[in-house]
Amino acid sequence: MDYLIVAFFAFFGGNARYLIGVNLPVVNGFPLGTLAANLLGCFLFSWLVKHIMADRDVNGRLILGVGTGFFGAFTTFSSFALETVKLFETNIFLAFIYLILSIGGGLFAAYLGEKFWQPKANKEEFK
Repeated sequence: MDYLIVAFFAFFGGNARYLIGVNLPVVNGFPLGTLAANLLGCFLFSWLVKHIMADRDVNGRLILGVGTGFFGAFTTFSSFALETVKLFETNIFLAFIYLILSIGGGLFAAYLGEKFWQPKANKEEFK
């Protein structure tokens, strides 16, 4: 049953990822769509799945579907890797910028997802 839940949510995550890729252009070989999807996915996964859903005792299968299914299909390491290799072949400077923005930005987005939740949680603890 878990496979079906993941597949169901992956359908929506993959389509959301596709729509971002279609609507954000590639500029001089720089994949804005993949970068945007991965950064947004890092933030939302950290904030929504790890905190909002887990802290509110949402059903584990829903967390599995949204976390693994939706965000697993929405964010994409394989596209990131392929686009980085393509950039290295054409523009080394842009490739390094993309690497820094993707890795550093992804970590920072996940950190923001953590911090976005923590102040609210800490305020409730001290009431």
